[in-house]
Amino acid sequence: MAVTWLPAIQREIIRYGVSLYLILGIVGSICNCLIFTRRAYRRSPSSIYLLSLSIFSIMFLLWTLPPLLYALNNTDLQTQSVFYCKVRQYGSHTFSLFLRYAVVLACIDRYFATRANVRLRSFSSIKAAVILVCIMCVICTLVPLHMPILIYINSAGTCGMFGMYKLSYAIYQIIFFTFTPPILMAVFSLLTIRDLYQRHNASQVSARKLDRHLAYMVITEVVINIISSVPYGTNLLYGALTYYVTNKTIERLEIEAFFSFITLMLIYLTGVVPFYLFISISKPFRLEFINLCRSNVLRHSQIVPTNDVHTIIMNPR
Repeated sequence: MAVTWLPAIQREIIRYGVSLYLILGIVGSICNCLIFTRRAYRRSPSSIYLLSLSIFSIMFLLWTLPPLLYALNNTDLQTQSVFYCKVRQYGSHTFSLFLRYAVVLACIDRYFATRANVRLRSFSSIKAAVILVCIMCVICTLVPLHMPILIYINSAGTCGMFGMYKLSYAIYQIIFFTFTPPILMAVFSLLTIRDLYQRHNASQVSARKLDRHLAYMVITEVVINIISSVPYGTNLLYGALTYYVTNKTIERLEIEAFFSFITLMLIYLTGVVPFYLFISISKPFRLEFINLCRSNVLRHSQIVPTNDVHTIIMNPR
């Protein structure tokens, strides 16, 4: 029996907050896909990475959130099937890696795109973007293969990591998920900002307006990734270091479980907010979205009466 209000609060957050995440995330990611495939954006390599980010966001949200909603009023399938336990944990982690490293690639692309050296700038291309996204997907799929091998359901009916693997997994997460992506994002973003600033001060040919806004959009995504990564990695390390503490009270266990849930909600946020950040900070993106909405509305409202069409065809003058 719960001794705090935290489990009840967590259930309500799942019921309403996760539902809102799912709706806003899917709608926003679909809008991103529609915009980044339009003529104004599809010629930029960064659009390939941001389009990939949007597709991965849809996959990530559909994979991770519906099971949480299902488990509110039903038995959690992770506690019933070892196969499902392993596959769901592995899939959730793999899709989250896709999200992180798609942003890393976008940061690297923005760095090369702002270089004055023509040879370095040539690395920012549509072909290179497609190849790098494919390579990234393969690597991010292979690296966490230890998860379906070592994850299992314990005697208490909990699906997860146990024993020494819990500590090993925390170290792995901190290296490949918590620290490495944000550090790479930050380094290449700062280099990009420096290059854009120097080119502006030197009164040289400024970067195209769209390219500058793409850089700002990528940098904003970097900030969200860093904000969400640090609490999650900290919680993993804390859980691993206190794994063998056996005298935890029920109240402490509930507090720890609630904090773990909140850090997970921050991770889910990375698949929800991109569209809403982009439309807030980038005027070209916002105008492109408005044009997209207008074109769809006009296309559906322009209904020509059958008689008029017949008249035009029979009497073209």
